[in-house]
Amino acid sequence: METEFQNIIEEFLILNRRGYIPSVSRNLYNAAGLTLENYLGKKPDSMFFPDYEGIEIKTTRRYSGYDISLFSLAFDGPNLFESNYLLETYGERDKEFPEYRKLIVFLRINQKVLVSGRYYFELLIDHDQKRILIRIYDIDMNFIEDRAFIYFDSIEQRMRVKLSKLALFYVSRKKMEDDLFFRYYKLECYRYKGMDAFIHCLTHGYVKATLILTFSKSSKNFGKNTSQSMKFQIKKSKVGELFERVYLYEH
Repeated sequence: METEFQNIIEEFLILNRRGYIPSVSRNLYNAAGLTLENYLGKKPDSMFFPDYEGIEIKTTRRYSGYDISLFSLAFDGPNLFESNYLLETYGERDKEFPEYRKLIVFLRINQKVLVSGRYYFELLIDHDQKRILIRIYDIDMNFIEDRAFIYFDSIEQRMRVKLSKLALFYVSRKKMEDDLFFRYYKLECYRYKGMDAFIHCLTHGYVKATLILTFSKSSKNFGKNTSQSMKFQIKKSKVGELFERVYLYEH
């Protein structure tokens, strides 16, 4: 048993023996994670620190094809408020509230992605300056500018802080009348392999980057920016490319 994972493994084994436990939420999207956090005594948050004793916790279902979320990160430059520049320059107006703009782009390395029906964004790896950046073209594929970069060091720091250790809980669910239940039946524990592995995964499309610039439509925070960052995910089937598995239990 890996000593740095010992406590989370013991918690999992106790939880595993309990079988199905009631959900603390009816939201199917995040109920499994919220229920697990509640069991571990952790309050929900969006901090960039690990969830439990230096270990980041993720949940996934057996046959789920969804990517595993890694982290979100603001741009290092070229401007201090780079997200605002991208949003105002290349964002599209919201159909319901046209006075506000939004920009959501599923970026891929060395692939041009249509944006707002008028531009193309391409995510590139700049090894010379050790950064990733967005190259922008017009609708006719004419180069406009290079914008919005994140340094390798920023990515590495976030990975080392938040995801140096990962515990991946596999969960099954069932509904009984209007109640939802979860069973945590498998645990995989991982260690981060390092920046070379991250660049490898990004280059081959295992790690994906999504640009998410949006505003709140809730009455309390209406119009306020809710996300001004790049979100990184990894294909579930490729977790082993970024992390080294050090523990496995399934029952």
